Amino acid sequence: MAINKVGVIGSGIMGSGIAEVAATAGCTVILRSRSEASAEGMLKGLEKSLAKQVERGKKTQDEADAIRARVSATTALAALADADLTIESVVEDLAVKKALFAEVDGIVQPTAIIADRKSSRLNS
Repeated sequence: MAINKVGVIGSGIMGSGIAEVAATAGCTVILRSRSEASAEGMLKGLEKSLAKQVERGKKTQDEADAIRARVSATTALAALADADLTIESVVEDLAVKKALFAEVDGIVQPTAIIADRKSSRLNS
């Protein structure tokens, strides 16, 4: 199965990083955030990161522009419906994750992969 569109749930440091890596790999990325403000903040952070990479000679401006063009942000979980891969990056709380996965499972296509980004001990 080819992964062309990646959904990321969570616009914190990890979610933003996942979105940037996926877009750099050539995937279209839709990042879902809880609020418009945090979604916009994530996009501004991505632009800043890409500008630094251009400044340091690690990417051309054209490459940075192409990466940025592949990323969009939303507050609507339904926007992830056609993602091939959805990665959650939310608070490490088992109840939150269970509820989120149940909701996401009802939205994404049957062939989609839903993944958990676990970076610390899960609070149950």
